[in-house]
Amino acid sequence: MSPRSLVLPAAALCTGALAALAYFHDSDLLLLNDHLNHPFALGALTCVLAACAAARLRLGWLRILVMVLAWLGTSAALLLGAVLLMFSSIEEAGFVDGPDPYRVRLQRSMAGLGPDSVMWLSLRRDAGLFSKEWDLGCFNDDDPDDAFDSVTWTGPTSLEIQVADGRTFPVALNPASGGPRTTTALNC
Repeated sequence: MSPRSLVLPAAALCTGALAALAYFHDSDLLLLNDHLNHPFALGALTCVLAACAAARLRLGWLRILVMVLAWLGTSAALLLGAVLLMFSSIEEAGFVDGPDPYRVRLQRSMAGLGPDSVMWLSLRRDAGLFSKEWDLGCFNDDDPDDAFDSVTWTGPTSLEIQVADGRTFPVALNPASGGPRTTTALNC
């Protein structure tokens, strides 16, 4: 076999490994979370690359078997990805700037099939390619008193999250990692 004939199978294996990594492993690195955290799209691409690699196989029955399995895998990955995307859509609600290099990211999503929504908060530390993001908390507004109200920086390594009824949740940052020491979840 020539090295050129190994390019498509190697690309399929690498893409499959990225899909498995994105599906099974959570990372704090923003680059991985925002750009490579698409396991179903990567899985579909893996199946397409495997089908293209199978087109060069000499054994007819093996070529047909791999192409049928790749078609089934692509269809399943796209269908499952579309269904999960429908029920987990998240929209950006803005950022709250903190002391450099920190920001709090606000995201809103629907909570189930009802009219209530969930506000997701995460802490972002900007550092170029090595930017990191950690979960701060989530607040479900099915109980109006538990709805997210505001986030305020109280110091260079501390912030405070407030809900609609006035309760506050202080969060201190870990000086070693830069991430939050605690998280908060109300009805999530």
